[in-house]
Amino acid sequence: MSGRSYPRRQQYRRLRRAGVSGVAGVTAGLMAVVAASVGAILVAGVLLLIMVGLMIDAHRWAGLARRSSIGARSEDEVRRALAGLEAQGWRLRHSLPWRGRGDIDSVAIAPTGAAFAIETKTKTLEDRHVARVLEQAEWLSRRRRRWCRRGALPVVCLARRRGVEHVEAGVLVVSIDRFTSALRTAAGVRDRPGFLR
Repeated sequence: MSGRSYPRRQQYRRLRRAGVSGVAGVTAGLMAVVAASVGAILVAGVLLLIMVGLMIDAHRWAGLARRSSIGARSEDEVRRALAGLEAQGWRLRHSLPWRGRGDIDSVAIAPTGAAFAIETKTKTLEDRHVARVLEQAEWLSRRRRRWCRRGALPVVCLARRRGVEHVEAGVLVVSIDRFTSALRTAAGVRDRPGFLR
């Protein structure tokens, strides 16, 4: 697995923000205690209000970090599933920078030359996810021609779903349990004897 995924990096950034706000909040609280002990009640009151605001901010950033963690775990599952294809001659790229913000979660290139732009989602699929992976596949086809001589096929993998495999608006939508099998079929690659899906 190459590099940390975008949601993992985002999780760590958000945890740092939560930590900074939390430490600042505790500091403001301690200063409020000191101010109150010397009779500066108004200053202590202001510092307590600042502390409350900072602690609310820290809580919000910690919640966002938890959400990013869920996405990161889903991407880790997809990376592990794809790793099994490398032994079959597939080439993989993960966290490919795309348009300055975010990334293409994974790119898989079959021995047949078929390429896939893969967007990972945990359970739910929205129209914007479909539109995003379509854009990513088109971008790959234009910008990474040596990888995608036959174009790139857009795929959404649902990491916490089972039994899903259909095409929606030109995008292969597949659950993790059918993921590698669906990729091999779409790429025209036959299973090798003894290969476990």
